[in-house]
Amino acid sequence: MTTDIESSEVVFFMGAGASVAAGVPDTYSFVKEFIESIDEPHKKETIEKIVQTLKKWKGTEIDIELLLETLIKLRDRKFEPLLKFYQQKEFILKGYSNKKPLIDNLKDFIKRKAIVSEENKIQYFQPLLGFVEESKVLDIISLNYDTCVEQFCNIHKLSYQDGFDVYWNPKNFTTENTDIRLYKLHGSVMWYQSDRGGYIKLPVMTEKSKITLISGEKAENLMLYPMQKWDFPEPLLELLVETKRLLESGTCKFLIVIGYSFRDFHIRRILWDVARKNKDIHIILIGPNAYQIYFEKLKYYDESNTISSSLDGKVICLPYKFEKIFPHLKNYYLRNLRSGLNCEAIQHQTEIQGEKTTWTSCLENLINAEYTDKVEKLLEKIDPIELERNWQRYLELYLKMTVNLSSNNKEEEAEKYLKIFIDDLYSLMVDRININIINNDIFIEINYYQYDSDSSFNRMGDLKKVFENLSDFCESRKDFVKQIGENFQKIITIVANVKEYFEPFNDKGILFKDYISLREDKIPDIKFFKDISQTTPISDEDIKKLNSSIKEIETSILKEIIKYE
Repeated sequence: MTTDIESSEVVFFMGAGASVAAGVPDTYSFVKEFIESIDEPHKKETIEKIVQTLKKWKGTEIDIELLLETLIKLRDRKFEPLLKFYQQKEFILKGYSNKKPLIDNLKDFIKRKAIVSEENKIQYFQPLLGFVEESKVLDIISLNYDTCVEQFCNIHKLSYQDGFDVYWNPKNFTTENTDIRLYKLHGSVMWYQSDRGGYIKLPVMTEKSKITLISGEKAENLMLYPMQKWDFPEPLLELLVETKRLLESGTCKFLIVIGYSFRDFHIRRILWDVARKNKDIHIILIGPNAYQIYFEKLKYYDESNTISSSLDGKVICLPYKFEKIFPHLKNYYLRNLRSGLNCEAIQHQTEIQGEKTTWTSCLENLINAEYTDKVEKLLEKIDPIELERNWQRYLELYLKMTVNLSSNNKEEEAEKYLKIFIDDLYSLMVDRININIINNDIFIEINYYQYDSDSSFNRMGDLKKVFENLSDFCESRKDFVKQIGENFQKIITIVANVKEYFEPFNDKGILFKDYISLREDKIPDIKFFKDISQTTPISDEDIKKLNSSIKEIETSILKEIIKYE
């Protein structure tokens, strides 16, 4: 392949999770749906026995790759030398035949499910248009056999190159006026390998993985299965090499990985090599189990998790459904990530020159991008007093760190930031509360001026607005995540209760009679309050008594809301 192609700044890497919303089963659902699709009782009983045996051995649900690998080994079991070293035992799959092995049924089923032709099924790919417009050519790497990207291009009149015209011709990747370069590393339902050694692309609607060409050649879908992964056909080997070269180039800054578990060791090895050579690359990993995948497959070189890999600290984990997060990816996550990294680079140069740094200026963008690893490193360099100068910023910082860490099932780390959030919220609202009675109005004030140099802030209005924004943030993230974490739920409850607490109040205060109605069940001496409400003017002694009583009431309510321990 040509070596003069520059990658796009943003490169997409699509695993099975990228196509789930289009109706293509994920790696586990494929197994269940395949079993349900089998009509022949004997075959159904056999595949169920195979899956049960694998579950008992593995201790987990079985994915399609393990099932494929098993069926291939069962088909070729007579050629497996390792079996000759075991004492003969009864083969539990009595009557299992190689004449029409189940592997052929499974391949046909995969092809049937991978053909995506309905326009409405890929509507969620729409945000991809923004990336195409931003890039001269957008690079997409895919491990999927399905036709989602190809159909998306067809619908939106985009030109794409996948290395084929009719026959395999990698020079097509250099074709001018191309919108998308598509690297399908594991093949496609539209690609075929003939029994005469050729490789062709046939965009025909057939659910069979084996076909006969007009020339009389027999052809089978060029789709790479687990047992073949070190036996790459020519197109797939060239695509793999070219993919590595593109990612190592200095033009690639962000690799967006969608719905991929990194089961393939050779892919992990490629990305480790890429990160060593391309120091600027960052990976955005999208999927409900993003952090677990990063920790178990990418963060360390070894299984004992003792040797940090070249990707340690360079992965942003977004534990969300792809179709939910995709509309926000370009103009929110990537925009914030770019700004945060640029800011960090500037501060790093300032530090090298021995000048005063302002790392806090980088925090907002990085926390919005959910780059928690980077935020934690910067917090180690920042004096806490510097953060406390802006109470809105640090409350938002600790809340978002709690939410982001909890969403990634990092509950221990999330709990640390939740405690800081609660401590600071207590200090802000309970320790700084002040009661001011003017005529017949009660003003409940939060004296937070010492937290911010700008004394033009209103008493209650700003706090109400801040907690409305924090509540909106929590609610939006609830819709993204697969499961709400423990500390995420705690902070949702606290923010919602604080927001509700502010509802009756505003900067103009609250009428005395309205306050009595609001807190009637909380006021210990209700008669005194009602009598005072009829008194004009209120004596200084009664005002002092009221101040003390109201402050005690509000403090008690806030303590319960904030759940300070």
